[in-house]
Amino acid sequence: MYKVTITDLLKPIVPEEDILNKNDANLIYGDAQTENDLIELTKDADAIINVYAKLTPRVINSLRKCQVIVRRGKGVDSVDIKAATANGILVVNLPDLGNDEVADHAMALLLCSLRKIIEANEHVKSGQWDFKRFLPIPGLKDCILGLVGFGRIAKAVAKRGKCFGLSIQTSDPFVSNEVVNKYGAKLVPLDELLRSSDFISVHCPLSEETTSLLSTREFELMKPSAVLINTARGPVIDEEALINALRSRQIAFAALDVMRKEPPDTNAPLLSMDNVILTPHLASWSENSMRVAGETAAAEILRVFNGYLPKSIVNPEVIKTKQYLKQED
Repeated sequence: MYKVTITDLLKPIVPEEDILNKNDANLIYGDAQTENDLIELTKDADAIINVYAKLTPRVINSLRKCQVIVRRGKGVDSVDIKAATANGILVVNLPDLGNDEVADHAMALLLCSLRKIIEANEHVKSGQWDFKRFLPIPGLKDCILGLVGFGRIAKAVAKRGKCFGLSIQTSDPFVSNEVVNKYGAKLVPLDELLRSSDFISVHCPLSEETTSLLSTREFELMKPSAVLINTARGPVIDEEALINALRSRQIAFAALDVMRKEPPDTNAPLLSMDNVILTPHLASWSENSMRVAGETAAAEILRVFNGYLPKSIVNPEVIKTKQYLKQED
């Protein structure tokens, strides 16, 4: 029987266990708190399902027989791809997971910040009733939404933004004007996007190139009324620079589903700021998306166990070492 280890304690909301058990694979749940715990948990796994735990080079180098690591999500920054590749381990992600959910969440954060929903709710519940306190509020049709990155989620946000009457622009070095124009958006350099956008929503993956992509210089380019939204990865934003920009009112507001450290320290400055909305990295979660995530993760692992290549390989250079795996029809 194959052994599949899931690195994070997600019970009872994962469907993988039943699917794998019916296919001669045993799912082991883990809740490793340290690197040593993770090594002990995964060392003899035939496959790994990873959510948040960091699969470092030391962890990956300790794997004895792992064939595939499935990142139960879109981003793969929790997995050291170089180490996995060097060890001949396929790394797989779920590129379509939660696209609609994240897009919905980004729009919800945008609307809450524009309409001042959180502050107004607290105002009324405290026994007050003065709408003038929350003015001015611009109309959405007068605003520009700037999307940093234009992948699947950003495209979904663009569709939603157009329905609300927003003007859409994006900055992404890997897409063409032709692609962007299909979504009624405009392709612009990042600096121009930062200068002219009323809402700036981050949708780029985390990499060496995008770490602290938005820092002091970038905040200085933004409008004093700008709202920054991040449903991608926390480290894309220089958090200290963001705190300074918010404190000095260099920008008006931030709405964040992700942070540099998750969960944050209890004394983290962003937690006590009145011009910040925070949610706990829940943008991609819905009953449907988590069911699909589990089913897809299990299916990718079973493809490998049954002698086939998985569908979404992050490190395709490993394929040449897996000549026994066939392309699925």
